[in-house]
Amino acid sequence: MSALSGGRLPECFARIRAAYLRDAQRQSARVRADAGGAGCTVFVNIEVLVESDVRAALHAAEQLGQTSAATGATLCYIGTPHGLVGFIADLHTLGIADGVTLIPLRAADNPQRIINDVLPMLGVDAARLSA
Repeated sequence: MSALSGGRLPECFARIRAAYLRDAQRQSARVRADAGGAGCTVFVNIEVLVESDVRAALHAAEQLGQTSAATGATLCYIGTPHGLVGFIADLHTLGIADGVTLIPLRAADNPQRIINDVLPMLGVDAARLSA
């Protein structure tokens, strides 16, 4: 059972790690094709750094030695919570991902911040996470 939906978890589940969006799209398409008619739920890893405004996010990234490019083999998002929500929505709309795994780039982007700032914009009831 899924903690968020109360439904059954899928038979096929894949997590994708890709440095670039095009690579994530290719990997996702390959996983879905290999699953055939049964389908497959695909999650994409994203390293995140969120701030209340873009300038602050870019400054924080600079302090960490990060840029807007991926920090290795993982997609990277640096910006606002609202922008992150848009990025996640785009991944879903484009059929690249059914969900994401957010990996904070710094301690200030702890799970509580993501829960309070991002999940409500995605329509997720944070209270259900602790149930």
